[in-house]
Amino acid sequence: MNAQEVGIIQYVSNGKGFSAVWKSSDFQVNEISLDGKEIHLTDRTLPDIMVFPKKNIKEFPSPYEQNQLLTADQWNEIDGMIKNELPLTIKIDVCGKRKDERQSLARVLSVKYEGLSFKTVCNVLQISKRENVRPRIREPPPSTLYTQFVLYKENLSTATALAKLYRSRKPSLRPKFWTAGDLPKRANTSQLVTAFDWSPLHVAGGLRSNVIIGNYKFTDKPLVPGHRIGSHYTIALRQVMGDASVIKANLQSLKINGFINYYDVECFGRSREAPLHLIGKCLLKKNWQEVINLMLEPSAIDPGDVTGEEYAALVKYKVSRNAWLALENIPSGASTSIECKLLFDMKNRRKNVNRLIRSIPRSKLRIYVRAYLRFLWNMIASERIAKFGLEPIIGDLVYAYHPENGSTEKSQRKIILLDEGNIRNYTISDVMLPLPGIDGTYPLNEVANYNTNFLLKDGLLESDLKRAVKDYSVDVEYRPVVAKPFDIVWYFIRYSNPSETLVWSDMDRMRKKEKPNLIENGAFLGLVIEFDLLSSVYATMALREITKMDTIFDFVTPNVPGNETLKEDLISRDRKSSAEPEAKRIKLMDTVEKSIPGV
Repeated sequence: MNAQEVGIIQYVSNGKGFSAVWKSSDFQVNEISLDGKEIHLTDRTLPDIMVFPKKNIKEFPSPYEQNQLLTADQWNEIDGMIKNELPLTIKIDVCGKRKDERQSLARVLSVKYEGLSFKTVCNVLQISKRENVRPRIREPPPSTLYTQFVLYKENLSTATALAKLYRSRKPSLRPKFWTAGDLPKRANTSQLVTAFDWSPLHVAGGLRSNVIIGNYKFTDKPLVPGHRIGSHYTIALRQVMGDASVIKANLQSLKINGFINYYDVECFGRSREAPLHLIGKCLLKKNWQEVINLMLEPSAIDPGDVTGEEYAALVKYKVSRNAWLALENIPSGASTSIECKLLFDMKNRRKNVNRLIRSIPRSKLRIYVRAYLRFLWNMIASERIAKFGLEPIIGDLVYAYHPENGSTEKSQRKIILLDEGNIRNYTISDVMLPLPGIDGTYPLNEVANYNTNFLLKDGLLESDLKRAVKDYSVDVEYRPVVAKPFDIVWYFIRYSNPSETLVWSDMDRMRKKEKPNLIENGAFLGLVIEFDLLSSVYATMALREITKMDTIFDFVTPNVPGNETLKEDLISRDRKSSAEPEAKRIKLMDTVEKSIPGV
């Protein structure tokens, strides 16, 4: 699927572009929390104080009960042994305590501490550390029942990474996770996650190298969608070739004018045969059988989200359209993927497509509907820019300014229409387009008709769209037509090894990986760009703006069917012995940086 197929057509600047290659490891993304801090994975150490499970809070000893059993100094001595690792053994005289008091003390110690052994010898309680077990203190602060941590992932969606966390432990220890939103799939990313009634010990030992957690702390509230400002991007473009003046002009235009705020191609899935927005359109048209066939299309499934047996079952179903045959090698109940569960439902319920559709999780169907709405938004934005350019017009939607004491801050609570009296106060960066179908305000100009026209081409009406938005609980959303990056900086580097690491990830820093081998007269030219974007704005659209290339073709994802030819082409390009012809090398506009900032 290319960008034009999902409405990504226009540019802010229509000049020339340049050639570059990038891949997932060249994208480093760090979430920016509401307090303005970049989220980084810097520490994988498990905390000494562990959250006590909520279900056992009533069993946890109160401070009064603890002080009835031991003195404050004795409790402090035990805590000090854990935190300072000295002394190795603590002895407490329990000669004057009754049997029930000794039993209570043993229970309290086993509940409050982890990794300690207790035994009584001649009326002396001996407390020592267990071998090969790190002792910890359990404390259940009543207002901090959520564990917060940093999730670092490589080349995975946020949902897939959290699913790996979820499945890494037995069902009784599987928590519910909250995030402020998703980060790009084809990138190395770090973001905050909160989990309820969950200890880091439950999962830390069962993770793979591309999903790592750390920086634990405890909090009294979970994260909620939108609970962040945006993300910080560090992106390396490889094998940059083109005219130096063009590259510099495009970067300056990006900084000053921004880029068209399209929904990225990744929002519509990875398959040309079964894109997400096509499934959404079939849902709106109530073509249930086509919805099922498209959902089960093997090329639409990320192989990392299903097992090999499940993927083979989908291929069998595509060929045979027989659920019984497709599932012959998968025992009932052995599959966890939505697609194979749908196959099992087909096997049990035969051809009752209405019941099959109802068996699909509502959240899954909402993804398809939202993809179709985003497709319409892209198409409308492109049509609006093609007709009226990059200037606001009467009837456009903007957020209102509310001057107070000379301030011109935008009110995020009120959408207004542009008219002859206020249009000169706004630019194209202020103009918003609503997500089609929402129960909100729409432009009062020709742009309002674009949605109806596109729907008619798809055999749909406005009423179909509004019903779907209501049925699948799609949130109201107003999206800026043009987005601008914040705090953008860039610099050029030279390197000779085509596979050289050009930007460091959080894990590279933690592992103290060797610095990139940058050579002033290297065979290849690289461009490193850093900037911040607000939530739901896509960095790939910024790269598209400066390179004038469709970004979907430049990501290399190994082991994904259909990408083998692209992968080989790029590898061949990397291995050219002649490297970059001297005549085509771009003279660096600034002094070549010998190192990457922050390394």
